Amino acid sequence: MPQLQLQKLTQPDPSNRASVGDSPADLQTLAHDVIRGDFGRVQRLATRQLVTSADAARRTVLMLAADAPETPVHTEKCILYLFELGANPKAADANGDTAAHLAARRDHLRLLALLSFDAKWLRNDNGATPLMEAARTGSWKCAKHLLHLLWQYGLNGCFGQGNLKRSRLLKKKDLEGRTASDLARFSGHSELASYIEREMRLVVDAHGEISGLTDQVSGICGADAAAAEQLCSNFPLAFAGGDGSTGTAAAGQGGRLGRAAASGEPRQLRPALQFGCHRVDVGSWKQLVR
Repeated sequence: MPQLQLQKLTQPDPSNRASVGDSPADLQTLAHDVIRGDFGRVQRLATRQLVTSADAARRTVLMLAADAPETPVHTEKCILYLFELGANPKAADANGDTAAHLAARRDHLRLLALLSFDAKWLRNDNGATPLMEAARTGSWKCAKHLLHLLWQYGLNGCFGQGNLKRSRLLKKKDLEGRTASDLARFSGHSELASYIEREMRLVVDAHGEISGLTDQVSGICGADAAAAEQLCSNFPLAFAGGDGSTGTAAAGQGGRLGRAAASGEPRQLRPALQFGCHRVDVGSWKQLVR
């Protein structure tokens, strides 16, 4: 059953291929206004039919916005309005790419963060997930965002590595048999590849406690409050409070490790950590927490 659920999460649905619309010029104009964050113009031009149609390459306005290199903060309001009108975050273009794939390639975190969780793990025609695309292009912000999403409770309900949904998602391969870490390393992004590999080695249980760290790593955090805070910022959802807020400051409000870092007493980190499951290279962790 878990394997079937995972397959459903990553398997693209052919019905999500948007049909080519009758007004390509209007679609391009709308996309331009969304990318500029001009909510007034978006509100006047957008219709349910327009936001669900596609251009000749089967790209919807959401995909065109995702493929923009950068957008202002006002774009978020425009995108949320597109969702109200029925924009489909799972829609795929002629190559099977969704808005999440396109945003991940561009490191366009502003848009990727607005998409639903289940729209961020679909495969394209090459079998690649958005995480694989972020790894291949060295898109650090989007890669870290996707990796942090995998710390949530439903994907980390037990101990061990081989039977976690999170672990299986990280080990997914494209049609050429390459994982996200493989793609990062082959593309010359060795630091990002190492970061993904560390994520694959570590395990978080249902209570948000990490295993896979060593006593040596605990010593690093215990000796340096700044290192502890950096550790929390690298894994915000693992150390977040009950309200699901992220980041070091938010983690300080609720998470056990977050409280330790925020209090300036990193020694409190030690009781919350579990050790001895796996060896972690201390040199790599020094890079992670510095």
